[in-house]
Amino acid sequence: MIADFHNDFLTEGAGALRDFSRKTDAMVCALYRGGRGTEEIGALLQKFGSERAANQFLGLEDAGYCFAFGIQKLAQHRPVYASLTWNYENELAGGCLEDTGLKQKGAAAVRALTECGVTIDCAHLGQKAFRRVVDLTDDIADSHTCAAAVHAHPRNLEDWQIGEIVARGGLVGIAFVGAFLSDAPCAEDVFRHIDHCVQKFGGDGFCIGTDFYGTNDLPRGAADYSEAESLRSFFSRAGYDEKTIDKIFFENLKKFLDKKRHIVP
Repeated sequence: MIADFHNDFLTEGAGALRDFSRKTDAMVCALYRGGRGTEEIGALLQKFGSERAANQFLGLEDAGYCFAFGIQKLAQHRPVYASLTWNYENELAGGCLEDTGLKQKGAAAVRALTECGVTIDCAHLGQKAFRRVVDLTDDIADSHTCAAAVHAHPRNLEDWQIGEIVARGGLVGIAFVGAFLSDAPCAEDVFRHIDHCVQKFGGDGFCIGTDFYGTNDLPRGAADYSEAESLRSFFSRAGYDEKTIDKIFFENLKKFLDKKRHIVP
């Protein structure tokens, strides 16, 4: 099995969270904002808290509402990370498709979330805002992305960005989103992106962040968790030892989540 840094089952899936939890060793279920107001967000937070299994953790995606909702109130639900925006500009920052930088309110959010032990998730963030975030906190990650050096896409990280995250002890989850992977996405493309990152930055800073339920654009041969497990064969054939493969598939993320488990706002 694998550990998954990002899926959207909480907001886009159907069925019980506890049943879904059996598909992986551990997973982060993102609360995607979309068009939801603070009341609906509050209801989803309560739902996750009451229905989650022990191996399910909360992430916040597009947390532009954090001040309206209350950062301390959000922190009581113990999200492991919060992304500031989703592709476009919002109350806090510019996204990767509207790169207007980090706003004053966004800088305040970064400081407040960091103080509460919530990792800043740089997924969807524009490069101008990214540069400012890394000046404000070392507690950063990217829950679901790919490597721009392997396939150019606005949502993918440049190597200098990956290096900034890894240098701070952060974690990068490689996504299973077809458009991020290649022009004709298949399972081997997931390996290619992870391999690029590991060869350049080492094996401790990377994991899987599928974005399952957040997209229908999935690669051939890696469209669900059962198929994701078969990706191990690409690593074995490329000469990866079992210890490094286990790090990528679950140990790096489980180590990150175990650290967050003990943070009490």
